Amino acid sequence: MSPLPNDTAGEFEFNDSQNQLIGSLARKMALVGFVMSFFGLLQLINGVASLFLARDPQRVIAAAQKAGVSEEQLGALKEAVSGGFWSSPVTVSAISLALAGLLLFLVGLWTRQAGVGFAGIVMTKGKDISRLMEALGALHQKYGLIYSVLWAAAIVSLASLVLGLWHSWRGA
Repeated sequence: MSPLPNDTAGEFEFNDSQNQLIGSLARKMALVGFVMSFFGLLQLINGVASLFLARDPQRVIAAAQKAGVSEEQLGALKEAVSGGFWSSPVTVSAISLALAGLLLFLVGLWTRQAGVGFAGIVMTKGKDISRLMEALGALHQKYGLIYSVLWAAAIVSLASLVLGLWHSWRGA
């Protein structure tokens, strides 16, 4: 009977010095991934909390008054938040903060997953290639997300530039 295609018998095995390098990388990736996920989660919570704060413009104005904002700046703030929930700069800032937190959390999560995959290479025998492929899969998810975000940012930036130029030429 022939072996199954995903049979791990006869897989390549890394030597001790290669395992030391991979193990060091795995530990660093796991720590970096944990820290990124932790701060991403904090930023996400901060963004969501700020979004709830933005729902009540009077709270924003009261907080600005308590902080000692000048009357001129206070007037500008009142004008900015009077346009409605979705046009408020506080809302836009809160949504941006929450989305950045989510992105940081996901990148940290996938970095940690890749670190666990690399650690599996060192801790197991006879499964180095399978573990390497698991780690590369997690890295592929991470960089796939970053790739997509960069494309989206480029498209939004280009659209913003075109719209800004169109408005400035139209008004001139």
